[in-house]
Amino acid sequence: VSTFVAYLGAYLAARVELRFVAGLVIAAALIAVGLVGARVILSQELAETTTTIVAGDAVYLGLGCAGILFGIRVLRERVRAFAILEVALVIASVAHTFADHRHQRIHQPRFLSDWAWTNGIDPQTVLAGVGIGAIVVSLFMLLRGQRLAKLLLSALLLLLVGIVAYVFVADRHIAIKPDTNGLGLTGESQGGGASSSNSRKPDPVAIALLHDDLEIDLDIMYFRQTVRSRLAGERLVEDQTGKFDQDVIVKYPAGAPVQARETQSMAFHARVPTSMFLMVSHPQPIGLGHPLGYSPLDNPDPRRFVAAYGVDSLVAIAEPGRLLGRLAVPITWTDEEKKHYLELPDDPRYAALAQQITRELDPRYINDPVMTAYAIKRFLEVEGFYSLAQKELVGTDPVAKFLFGEMKGYCVHFAHAAAYLFRSQGIPSRVALGYAVQTRTRGSGSAILIAGNMAHAWPEIYIDGVGWMTFDVYPERSDEPRPPPIDAELEQLLGELARKDPTGGRSADPGAGWYVPWELIGGSMAAALAAMLFLAYLMKLGRRLRGATAIHVYRAFLDKLSDLGERRRDGESRERHAERVARIAPSFVSLTNAHLKTALGRPAASDREEHARLAREARAELSKNVKLPRRILAVLHPLGWLFTR
Repeated sequence: VSTFVAYLGAYLAARVELRFVAGLVIAAALIAVGLVGARVILSQELAETTTTIVAGDAVYLGLGCAGILFGIRVLRERVRAFAILEVALVIASVAHTFADHRHQRIHQPRFLSDWAWTNGIDPQTVLAGVGIGAIVVSLFMLLRGQRLAKLLLSALLLLLVGIVAYVFVADRHIAIKPDTNGLGLTGESQGGGASSSNSRKPDPVAIALLHDDLEIDLDIMYFRQTVRSRLAGERLVEDQTGKFDQDVIVKYPAGAPVQARETQSMAFHARVPTSMFLMVSHPQPIGLGHPLGYSPLDNPDPRRFVAAYGVDSLVAIAEPGRLLGRLAVPITWTDEEKKHYLELPDDPRYAALAQQITRELDPRYINDPVMTAYAIKRFLEVEGFYSLAQKELVGTDPVAKFLFGEMKGYCVHFAHAAAYLFRSQGIPSRVALGYAVQTRTRGSGSAILIAGNMAHAWPEIYIDGVGWMTFDVYPERSDEPRPPPIDAELEQLLGELARKDPTGGRSADPGAGWYVPWELIGGSMAAALAAMLFLAYLMKLGRRLRGATAIHVYRAFLDKLSDLGERRRDGESRERHAERVARIAPSFVSLTNAHLKTALGRPAASDREEHARLAREARAELSKNVKLPRRILAVLHPLGWLFTR
């Protein structure tokens, strides 16, 4: 309504040749009244809280939008180049309407997504069409005022370009760059970056499907992607020789399954099969727990997923007591393997600190690798401070600066520090990279949504007869807020799409076909049309009844002629117009002459009565010379006054 009123007001302002400055003042006044009016309404307890808020928003948005649109139209009438503001406003309005769909939130906005998914339509396809349509309409707006032939040719060209663009983007996967805490999991540069606690919603990067219910209770589900075990200077990096970490699969199953070297004992683990569907490209595949093998799967939706594969995983289930009393380094390891997993920077402070930490251990557990690792883990949790403000691992010996400094850092700092302290006590260790999903924040279904803000690094230790064990550090102090809960609806929707349900679980019969809510669409269009007709008739009636001056009387009769299709043509003088209309209203010639005399001379007090008398005579002539059906159609015409010149 505010858009219609603003454009109508701008049209009328142009017709009466409203001054440029006055137009801008009116626009500013509308915006100011909207702001002040909304504050006044919200500050008063006029009704229930909900009603007050709605009324305040209606005043603020209604008058504010009307002022902005009116101001842009006034600027455009003055300088044609300002038409670009109209184009930008149209595109921005469309983008804002569907802004909730960003960051792979494919279940938003609900007014579109609910209908689309229920009918098996990807909202991305609809949004692509809407976006291209908005651009075409916006560019078409710039061509207003051109000759009809040029306008039609330009419209046809824009339509063809829009169709080609739609065909190109409709089935295209939209790549995103999620914030993975600077860990480089998706191939982005490592280190640096801002905190993930900003207002940006986390981007989904993958969806995992459990084949069976988990028989164990996990607080955190670790999805490992790669490990860093080779010491390079003062930091750990991925081993590129192929001699070590053979239990970690770094290649996707391209056409055939890939298997890892078995290092985990089945007596301490449970087999958990899953299916992984990646929404963002990763250099290496990710899998739950300790993946034993990856197998290729058909991609259910290439527009949504970049990779699909099955995972045969092992998840630790051993009670802590069963891990005690075991060796850390297997006697079957070669000297090269021992050196690889026990090497640490040439800094005696690591061993000294580890010995100081383990000095208070119960004598029964002296030299027990699990209890030693646990003591180191608790030290880091109690003394460390977790902060993404320190999200970097650069400079000379950054781990030592963290551990022997203020101990303020993020997961990579804690993981490396723990690994070095473990190694200093003869416990093989490495740093794993991947995603950590807190089970308390996810839904209760079999689908597990993995988001970019879940990117994590954690230490792993090796225990003979058990295998590699996740030994994560959870600092007790942090300046980071708790992560938001997973959007259960989005998690379920992506899970159903991965199961090849085109409706995302929204329809009991996915193959039923489209359902178009014609009643809702028709009702909405009818309501909008009724509102516009009401405003048009209201304007028409107001112009007819307003006869305060001679000019108003003359304009009211011109409106009547416009309703009959006898408006003044482009380039036609008022005298020539009067001569043409004289066949049905001879008195209109006298009325026109009286109007020109009043407009070009000095208005007299009797001019209004003279105009009114001549207008009555002309109306009587119209009633006599124009057939009744045509007069009835003229009365029903809601927009004739728009063509009055």
